[in-house]
Amino acid sequence: MKTLLKSTLVVMAALVLSGQAFARQTSGNATVSANANIVASLTVANVADLSFGDILTSGTPTITATTTGAGSVSVTGVTPSNVMNVSILYPSVLTDGTPANDLTFATYSAAVTATGNDADPTNAVALTGEAASGQTITGTYTSTDGTVAHIFVGGQITSASNGVAGNTYANDITVTVDYN
Repeated sequence: MKTLLKSTLVVMAALVLSGQAFARQTSGNATVSANANIVASLTVANVADLSFGDILTSGTPTITATTTGAGSVSVTGVTPSNVMNVSILYPSVLTDGTPANDLTFATYSAAVTATGNDADPTNAVALTGEAASGQTITGTYTSTDGTVAHIFVGGQITSASNGVAGNTYANDITVTVDYN
């Protein structure tokens, strides 16, 4: 019986020691590389306002993003081949400060430079993956050459009937650009 007990204890001790040795073999390590890509700072600046000019109260004037007269911003510091996120927030009305006189501004369009530093909206193309949600148009743009891009905005006044002759109507269109 003593021999059986001793044998059992020896086997148990061997199992405990082999378990500890096995546990030590399961550890390891790996390295993770840290890296960064430096891109230029972006500057977004107004180039031209979207101006409908003189309109009649019965009119529904339209200026699309790809026609002469489109509003535009320039984006400088663009790093070629990097994707830029573009978000354009349009107002729902143009106002003279009196809500009862507001002009409905409900149809919007956007476009971007086709190539390089081309400031002509008639050469512009749609944003990649362009999507409209409410008063916002979003999409992306990848500069293929140059460090300047132009983003063009257009729209339509769908109801000028509330307008008052002699009053000036305005509101802001906000263009936001950042790297993807």
